[in-house]
Amino acid sequence: MPGESGPPNPGPPAPEGPGPGPSRTSGTAPEGGPPQALRDRLGEKGRSPPRARVFERDAQAPSSRRCAMKLSPLLPMPAPKPDGRGPAMDGMQPDYARSYAQNPRLADEVVNYRRWEWKQMYSSLDAKQRATPDDLDVYRLQADVYLVNGAFQEAVSQLDQVLRRKPDDIHALAITALVQRFMGEDDDAECRMSHLRQRAPAAAADLRHFIRTTDADQYATFRPEPHPDANPDVIAVFGQSPNPDGTPSPGLLLRMAKAEEMAARFRAARIVVSGAAIRGPEPEAGFMRDLLVRQGVDPTRILTDDKARDTVGNAIGIVAACREYGLHDVLAVSALSHLPRAVTTLKALARRCRWTMTVDAAGSGENAEPSRQVRERRYTYVTAARAAGLFERDDFAKYAEH
Repeated sequence: MPGESGPPNPGPPAPEGPGPGPSRTSGTAPEGGPPQALRDRLGEKGRSPPRARVFERDAQAPSSRRCAMKLSPLLPMPAPKPDGRGPAMDGMQPDYARSYAQNPRLADEVVNYRRWEWKQMYSSLDAKQRATPDDLDVYRLQADVYLVNGAFQEAVSQLDQVLRRKPDDIHALAITALVQRFMGEDDDAECRMSHLRQRAPAAAADLRHFIRTTDADQYATFRPEPHPDANPDVIAVFGQSPNPDGTPSPGLLLRMAKAEEMAARFRAARIVVSGAAIRGPEPEAGFMRDLLVRQGVDPTRILTDDKARDTVGNAIGIVAACREYGLHDVLAVSALSHLPRAVTTLKALARRCRWTMTVDAAGSGENAEPSRQVRERRYTYVTAARAAGLFERDDFAKYAEH
């Protein structure tokens, strides 16, 4: 689905509760803060809500508890999505697969990943897996790209091959526990969480906290209008890929109509427009900026982020602008169907970066039909995990040190 990547928090803050109004979020980032690439970018100045009891019993489970995980067989490679723009996507944010960029066997695959050259990446990784079936990082990278493209069960299948060879692998346990949970495999998810808790209690605690906050954030109420008491100091507009011929999509035009309405209502607020040149040579952010200016918005109010390749990239650009200009009260503007993912991902990144942020929202268009809502809710856990720094292999390396 592109187009859409700490040690334990000692006493993490309680998750924000669902509701129509804004909620204050101030998170504790992992020790050392975001990775260097993220610090460079930021600067230094469907399914009904999952059952809350899942993983909660494990928090009370005795340390001797062991259960048998249901490891899946190796599934066939899924069909790749249409390729992206290749080298034109170099330098966009986020940098996928940082954990494998220095691996000489996988460096080319990382380049393909960041360029959205899916066909080449899928087939090349599949061949490497057959040639070196005990190379755990090949399975990990395949799982990474499958998750980003919404192939959830295939991703679990890849990480289960890691667990067959290394049953106490922290990264594989955590990610498969998360995926099995949002796929509704609650018993297996809880079993994997139990194994994770015995291997790395801090990782299990952080993952439980992440799931609670993600549930609260994405199952909040999202409406076309912001809270009546809203007074944002910044309006953050999430871009959307254009039509195949490069013209703006109907969804993007609807978002911009909502952004224009909010800009007129909150005249003191700055405006961040975020989106790279995903499908054509012109960045989405540039189009959005020009459209607002043509509608009479003062161009000095507008901050442009033209590096975001997906929703996590949008969040990186928005948080970077907020940090640079000292902005804390955000009004997120996107499609109603995208707002749960957009807001949840933005808040996850803000917590990781220790940036206090209130997020309200205003949505355009209609809510997605039920089956698409299910897919969106599941995918939100993936984008939020990427933003929170609980996704890649190296994100979990710190837990092995304890």
